[in-house]
Amino acid sequence: MKEKIYIRNAAGELHPSEETEFETEDSLQQLIALHPELLAGDRMRPDDPLRWTLVQREMPIEGWAVDLLLMDQHSCPTLVEVKRGDNREGRRAVVGQMLDYASTAAIAWSGDAMRVAFEQDAVDRGRDPHEELRTLLGYARDADIEMAAKAFWERAAANLEAGRLRLLFVSDKIPVELERSVTFWNVQTKESIEVLAVEVKQYPGQFGDALVSRVIGQVDATRTKRSGSRSPRLSHDEFLASFRPDVRDAIESLLEAVGRATGVPGDTFRMRSTSLSMRGRCPLWSSPLYLGQLVVPNESNGDGSFAFYADLSSGHDYSFELRSILEKWASQLDNEAFGTPYQFGTYRGRAFNAGEFATHINLLTDRLCEVWSDLADL
Repeated sequence: MKEKIYIRNAAGELHPSEETEFETEDSLQQLIALHPELLAGDRMRPDDPLRWTLVQREMPIEGWAVDLLLMDQHSCPTLVEVKRGDNREGRRAVVGQMLDYASTAAIAWSGDAMRVAFEQDAVDRGRDPHEELRTLLGYARDADIEMAAKAFWERAAANLEAGRLRLLFVSDKIPVELERSVTFWNVQTKESIEVLAVEVKQYPGQFGDALVSRVIGQVDATRTKRSGSRSPRLSHDEFLASFRPDVRDAIESLLEAVGRATGVPGDTFRMRSTSLSMRGRCPLWSSPLYLGQLVVPNESNGDGSFAFYADLSSGHDYSFELRSILEKWASQLDNEAFGTPYQFGTYRGRAFNAGEFATHINLLTDRLCEVWSDLADL
């Protein structure tokens, strides 16, 4: 059965849009080339959303061609293979093909070759290569983009030579077999190559086409950026030491309570360079379900920031029971008398300052333990 989403107009009327397959693989490939933001880089790196620029479509490699070669803001080459969901090749053969590309990339390409391809492709599309890089890197108009471009492509060459790559399989329907494959290879190659799948669904409607993306294959192990630009992750003690004493006590209380409730605290909490993410597991969903994040103090958040949320994307094929639990969790947060509404993409919840978090830690802990228990019981 095809999925539907509903668009609500200004008058409050609902207009259904039914999922429709892309007419051709080329149309989906072209869409990603024009709008690489559909690859959902914010889902891959919530604390440092990935952005991409197109190097070239059909980038030649040893007599073959990669559908898309992209480069992220950290100069990590990203190889993209696009298949429609009804293409049976999108299961086993395409995985082997992409791994072959990865093993050949450093031989077939060079930093200079990628730069030449990028600049020529930009010109062919009527774009200024320097402006493309300026946008990707977020540089101001008066920044020295020539120097930035030189450093960018030097990093790209270093990443290529070291085998630091990202492989993305893109389709309007990721089959279970491909999902298992990318998850497996992502675990095996996590020190250098990131392997993920991105499902992009379209829902044509009278107000235009709605496009919904889902990232598949992410693993639990904390990663460092392939470009080497990410700060090392904090240790448990370093993380706690970042907070003032009352907040530190509240965090320790929460971690201990959740550890007792779940029995698997190492799987429940993911430490990053500046934050700790809280995740639930559910037998009906293969990926972790992010339920909150604690961010260490910095200039913008004062004594730290504390957000609790649920991913309510209509693009996720959650079961009715799973979606009900997540919506209940989000509604509880909506109705709290303290904190402020939190919205990030499809994540909905509530954010709290340090004082609110420390004062209401028992309530928040009870709520979290209840959600984890409900998810585990599905």
